[in-house]
This record gives sequence, structure tokens and C-alpha cells, in this order.
Amino acid sequence: MSDQFKYQKRYRSLFWPVVLIGAGAIWLMANLEIIPVRNLWLLFRLWPVLIILAGLDVLFAHRLAVVGALLGLLLLAGVVYVLWQGEDLGLQPEPQVEMETISLGLGEVETADFNLDLSVQEASIHPLTNSDLLIFGEIGHFGTLDFNTSGVEDAVINLRQTGSLNRYNWFLPEIRGEDLTWDIGLSTAVPFDLDVDASTGKAELDLSGVQLDDFEYDASTGASTIILPASSEGYETRLDASTGSLHVFLPAESNLTVILDGSTGRVTFDVPEGAAIQIEVRSGGTGSLQLPAWIDRVQGMGEPDEGLYESAGFDEAEYQLVIVIDDISTGKIVFE
Repeated sequence: MSDQFKYQKRYRSLFWPVVLIGAGAIWLMANLEIIPVRNLWLLFRLWPVLIILAGLDVLFAHRLAVVGALLGLLLLAGVVYVLWQGEDLGLQPEPQVEMETISLGLGEVETADFNLDLSVQEASIHPLTNSDLLIFGEIGHFGTLDFNTSGVEDAVINLRQTGSLNRYNWFLPEIRGEDLTWDIGLSTAVPFDLDVDASTGKAELDLSGVQLDDFEYDASTGASTIILPASSEGYETRLDASTGSLHVFLPAESNLTVILDGSTGRVTFDVPEGAAIQIEVRSGGTGSLQLPAWIDRVQGMGEPDEGLYESAGFDEAEYQLVIVIDDISTGKIVFE
């Protein structure tokens, strides 16, 4: 073999072991309040440094093991310096809660399309009665609040929180609390197409006086309570419980269709006494369906849970509640 092909010894990099040991030590010092916990969130703003040093480790550390160790120690030294000296460096030591009031007048609005992303916030939604406002809200948040509207007669409204603090505030429990509650009122004067993403937040939606043309709700991992409004004309509601818990109060004397994807979460439907209701289960999965004795199975006797269920006199009733369960999956769905 030619002399130009010489064996080069390659070393196992020490960069990641040093980083992991240091991260554990920093986390321990933060828990023991040796390092100010309020400064930890600043590390998320400096994450590109980790990518740069990891790239240098790939280039050089396999040829000389000490390079990886030095890069890891350099990274940890910088982290500790930021944690102890963040305020002296002019960096904001901890995020501040911002309180904002949002409002939009009724004006010439005839219909409203409202897209609401609640993210991790606790939220309360309620009807605005005898008001000249389409939407009114008091919002506590970190980062940036994105509230934008368009249209005159057919209004389109978007409300969400953006920025790194919205993505990472799960990391610091002390920056969550009652100050982050979103309190939002919706007009009862015009119909809404309402699309809500609750994400991990807890939400209570009292829509009892709100006119709905269409309603979509993604509970994700959050815990949600929804009071649906009555409507003789009827409207469609689509619910995704995912892994969250969902408690839905159905209206009396109303025509309503609810399409549900149960997933792994628990869903409870509170049915008004004497209501005419039909329940269609398209896919049962391994989850469970619990029904009161006055709701009978009328189709699909051979399949577990799958089939059609009705209360007595459903076909002749003036007002009908129709629940379509696309998939129980591994979840639990209860009617009471």
C-alpha cells in the first residue's frame, strides 16, 4: 500500500458528554436557587451558539479529543456567565407580563370569521349582550400579541400570541399564572364562524348567547368546558378532543350536529332532559362509550360500540341533536 495512505487515529469527541454533565449541574444549581432561575429563559435566545460549537466539534474533535472537551467547557462557561451576569449585560432578567385590551366595534359587520389560538393561556369566552362591540378582550401575555382584522361586512379576525416566549413558557412555571388569563367577549348580534385552538391551555367557553354558523374546536392536551348555544335553524360543530378532556353542554330545543374525533381524551356530553338525540359511532377503536338507559341502539348490533343510537321518538321530534363520532379510538366518551 502506498505511503500516502496512512492510518489516522480518530478520537471519540468529549463535547456532548461535557455538555450533558454541565447541563445537569446547572439544572441542579437552579433548583437549589444557587443560580437565578429567572435568567434560564435567556438560554433559548442563545441556542444558535450550541449549533456553532457542535459544528466545530464535528470538524476538529475527532482528530483531537481535547478539542471537544474545550468546546464543551467554553459553552458551559458562557452559559454560567449569562446566568450570573445577565442583568449586568443589559439583558432582561425575566419576561414581563403585558396586559392588553382589544376591541372591535360592530359597525357594518354582518358576519364574523374569528380564528383564535389560545396556546398555553387559560381562557374564558362569554357573550356580549346589549353591546355595540363585536369583540372585547382583556389579554395577559408574554411575547407579542397578534390581533388583526379585515373586511367590513364580512369581518375576519385573528388573535394569537407569537414569539419565543409563547413557545418556551412551559419551561419556567413561574411565568404562568392568573395574569395570563384571556377574557374575551363575543357579540350576540351577528353570526360567527368560530375556530378555536386551545392547545395546552384550560378553556371555559360560554357560547350560550352567541350566534354560530360554524364552530371548530381543538382541545389538544387542554381541559375545556363548552356551553353550546341553542339554534332552531341549526349549525355544525366539529370537536377534536385529542389527549385533552372536554365537557360539552348541549342546548335544549335546538337543531345541532356535532362531529367528534375522540382520540385518547375523555369527552363528556351533558344532554338536556327530554332532548331528542341521535348518536352515530363510525369507528369504535379500543375506547369506551357510555350511554344512559333511555338511549337505545337501533343499528349495528354486531359491532362493539359502532352503530346508531337514538332516544325514543327521535324521528318525530321538532328539535334534533345529532352526534357523529368519527373515532372513539382509545378515548372515553360519556353521555349523561
